[in-house]
Amino acid sequence: MDPGVSRPAAHLSLPCEVTHSIFVVRTDLEGRITYANRAYLSYMGWEQPPLGADALEQVEPDERPRVLEAVRQALSRPGQPVWLEFGKPRAATAWSRSRWEFVVVCDALGQPAEVQCTGYDISDAYRQERFREEVTALLARALQQETSPAALLRRALAAAMGTVPVAQAGSVTLKGPDGRFHFVAAQGYDLAALSKVSLDPSEPLSLSRHIRARVFGPADLASFNARLDPKRREILETAGCSNRIQAMLSVPVVVAGEPRAYLYLDHFERSDAFDALDMQHLEALAYYVALMLQESDLQRQLLHLRYHDPQTGLANLRLLLERLGRRLATRRRQDATHLALLAVRIPALERLQELYGPLGGITAIQTAARRILEAIRSDDLLAWDLRQFWLLLGGLARPEDVWPIVERLRQALSSPLLPGWEGYASTPMLGVALAAPESNPEDLLQQAEAAVSQASRPGTVVFFDPALREALQEERWLNEALRQAISLRRLVLYFQPVVELSSRRLLHLEALLRWPHPERGFIPPALFIPLAERQGWMGELGDWVIAEAARKAAGWGIPVAVNLSASQLTPALPQAIAARCREAGIGPEGLILEITESQALEPAALEVLQALAEEGYALHLDDFGSGYSSLEQITRLPIRAVKLGQGFLSSLGKDPRPESPPARVLTAVKGMGEGLGLEVIVEGIETKAQHRYLLAQGFRFGQGYLLGRPVEARFIARRLRQRG
Repeated sequence: MDPGVSRPAAHLSLPCEVTHSIFVVRTDLEGRITYANRAYLSYMGWEQPPLGADALEQVEPDERPRVLEAVRQALSRPGQPVWLEFGKPRAATAWSRSRWEFVVVCDALGQPAEVQCTGYDISDAYRQERFREEVTALLARALQQETSPAALLRRALAAAMGTVPVAQAGSVTLKGPDGRFHFVAAQGYDLAALSKVSLDPSEPLSLSRHIRARVFGPADLASFNARLDPKRREILETAGCSNRIQAMLSVPVVVAGEPRAYLYLDHFERSDAFDALDMQHLEALAYYVALMLQESDLQRQLLHLRYHDPQTGLANLRLLLERLGRRLATRRRQDATHLALLAVRIPALERLQELYGPLGGITAIQTAARRILEAIRSDDLLAWDLRQFWLLLGGLARPEDVWPIVERLRQALSSPLLPGWEGYASTPMLGVALAAPESNPEDLLQQAEAAVSQASRPGTVVFFDPALREALQEERWLNEALRQAISLRRLVLYFQPVVELSSRRLLHLEALLRWPHPERGFIPPALFIPLAERQGWMGELGDWVIAEAARKAAGWGIPVAVNLSASQLTPALPQAIAARCREAGIGPEGLILEITESQALEPAALEVLQALAEEGYALHLDDFGSGYSSLEQITRLPIRAVKLGQGFLSSLGKDPRPESPPARVLTAVKGMGEGLGLEVIVEGIETKAQHRYLLAQGFRFGQGYLLGRPVEARFIARRLRQRG
């Protein structure tokens, strides 16, 4: 028997055993474990589930009273979830934590039968939160004493060394009154020797005047040191071991737009020692230190940082949850009004950040925040966390009073965030959670998150209901399963022919992404492709699709069309596609690139498409006629062909009639395409009657199940051999 399966597993859904990120544990009413899934066994480092063991034994002693209280609350309201966070038992670090939902499950008679515990690992998020708390506390203690800039930087270096575990040595330079940088702190080096070295701001260890954390390797350091005079170079290579460093993580402390100091963390063994979280932590530390060097009222600044996002200045989740807790408590005691929490997600913000980098993204976030603040009431709270806004609305006389505020938000965000960004609609997706008498802050946050995750497109408003909780769990499972499928290369390409209708001569093949899941069968592309877009995986996935399509086109001697996603349309795309074609040994004529109207008409995307067309790649516009763009806009696109989506043929039915309104629409759209000098390809041809009708109406090219279903590459190769 599988170690994750026990007697109660029969009524568990399959995702409990497939998922690697969601933990599921069940106990009887005495607290004895009756089931634990594979994810929980892996998390705990077990080979076998401890069936019959006391579940509390798997919780640290000081956490047990809180867990018991959560279970008591769950028993008092069967079927209702109770959330709790606690640490991993016997973990190497206190930063290993997880978040759990306790639900009491009843039997057929409605009596409590068992406790289901569902959880997930929050260690990374907790690590970041603990880092901010530790650094803030450390620097706050330094403020209680007379602290010179050099002393402050020594404390900052100690904090950095303590929270970036791979750092094996470190140092700090501070700009002195002479305008030069001097070493004022070091760990693992001879500070007395290093203090004899000073650097002009234009010299090497100013490290290219970078303003964000960067990692430098041996070649960089050798180049920097080569420009120094022999005396200083010798000190840095001996006392500073600069010729032994394999990776140096460096960040400036910027005050009033100019570097005031530099923090350096060094590693002597691997060039890839530092990860993205190390860089984030060092940047955050540098930001705090910069504030301390600049501001006189540092206590107030630190308090502000504790409760606000450092880049946008908006309230953070900590402040939101605390304010939400106070509002809920007041409401329970004396206030008869209603309270709502809104999750406000603007898809355009992610796209702008992809195209214009972090600075462009921050500008867009700040612009959106100003508009939202103008649309809400003075006592409403606006917060920002990672990818979305949160809006706390109190004092609502009726739940329906949320709607006027929602409409004002839509209106405020209806126009482009900045001039020149007209192609990026800032319309939000909204998730609304209304507080119940028993609500707590964490529950309400989860509910609003679940609601906005179900919003299908910009402009959608979704109110939370209990069924969304299951949908959210399903999305989490799908997210983890897709992440594994991409990393293990379990997605495959199918190929569907595009033919000449009169002769059925093969023109080219379209590559279609498919996900054959070992347990669930084929997952629909409409389900997993938007998820990959949201998670930022389409860059890697799209590159793999292009590489595979180019390889097949080279082997078969037939052009292959690939669909480009919105996130792929960046300035780096033409170079990336050219590299894949060179690897496969084909020219631009071997690939056809398909795009949709909404993607193609973004301002930045137009430049990318123009560059691709100039390189010789054929561009096809997918789903032509289904968008809302004007013909004038379409004429700006450097495309060779348009594809009429399946909706046109499906509206005609299995036996089309030329005089029907759908038929006249189809003919009109064909005329539009040909009037622009473009080839017209009809998708979705399924019956012989449709085929005959299209031929009679002068359509030349088509695609559909009648002409060839999507199949794996091996079947295409077999057909080509038979044809040849």
